Amino acid sequence: MLNNTKTFKTYDKADIAYGIERLAKQVDIAFEATEWFSFPSSYKSCDTIVVAGMGGSALGAHVVQTSCAKKLKKPMVFVHDYQLPAWVGSKTLVILSSFSGTTEEVLSAAKQAQKQKAKIAVITTGGQLLVLAKRNKWPMYMFEPGDLAKQPRLGLGFMICGLLGMLETAGYIKLAKTEKQAMVSAMSEVVDSCALDVDSKENPAKQVALALKDRPMLFVGSEHLVGCAHVITNQINETAKQFAEFHELPELNHHLMEGLTFPKGMFAKFSVVMIKSNLYNEQTKKRYPITAEVFEKQGAQVIEYETRGKTELEEVGELLQFGSFLSYYLGMINKVNPAEIPYVDWFKEMIKK
Repeated sequence: MLNNTKTFKTYDKADIAYGIERLAKQVDIAFEATEWFSFPSSYKSCDTIVVAGMGGSALGAHVVQTSCAKKLKKPMVFVHDYQLPAWVGSKTLVILSSFSGTTEEVLSAAKQAQKQKAKIAVITTGGQLLVLAKRNKWPMYMFEPGDLAKQPRLGLGFMICGLLGMLETAGYIKLAKTEKQAMVSAMSEVVDSCALDVDSKENPAKQVALALKDRPMLFVGSEHLVGCAHVITNQINETAKQFAEFHELPELNHHLMEGLTFPKGMFAKFSVVMIKSNLYNEQTKKRYPITAEVFEKQGAQVIEYETRGKTELEEVGELLQFGSFLSYYLGMINKVNPAEIPYVDWFKEMIKK
């Protein structure tokens, strides 16, 4: 069914595949737009960076934190809630990230950030957050997703590289132009092998999706790719409506393995996708085959995916593009509309009452 164009037309009525195949274009647009970004001088001497965001709007920050851990000059903290920490103050840069600009938790954080006299910046497409940013003259990266991103989780290029561009302008990170170009090139290479018109026999994303059919799954990543593992599970949950979770290695070696025994036989239903990289710490790399053996002893199916980049950002681009295709193909296999999120929409309506 993944080689039949009728499949995509039947279930993907919003044509989100258009944006998935052009994810690298988002990256180009965001990097170019933020080259002209400017921060007041007072924003450039903060002690901590706080990113307030929820769901797909927060994914970019997770990717930036893990992929750029060796480059970020200040600690980055996430807030996935209504409440900012008490220590947030005038030396804190609070970045309010909301694709729609209407996320209630982020709007709550905006009020608190003002009250606590934090330095505030915004990433959004519009909504009330855009109004607040204009009214208060907060530095802002405002983008128009158009057909490239019809859901927050599909706007990864805008969110990740918009944030990176802002942080670079403020002096909290430095990226070489060659790193950015390699990221885009890696994404383009994945498109060449995983696009919709590439047959399943030659398409690794379609092959992995078929192997994951009807199975709950666990993604395992390390170091600079942990944020990407987070992204992929979010996309599979929402795009494919299929259960996926992620764990970080080596942390999982210190507790998760013992929890696989009961209920008896449960983990045999799982597939584990282990994300490997030659850029990992040598001790971390040693853990992968041993951990895979533990999973297999519990009856799980283990699938290995090994990135091929020379830099962290290049591997991030590769994995984000591959994961976007993977979640999309799983949605097609499950015969669901990949754009719709009925339970999330229903919940939002209920919480308003």
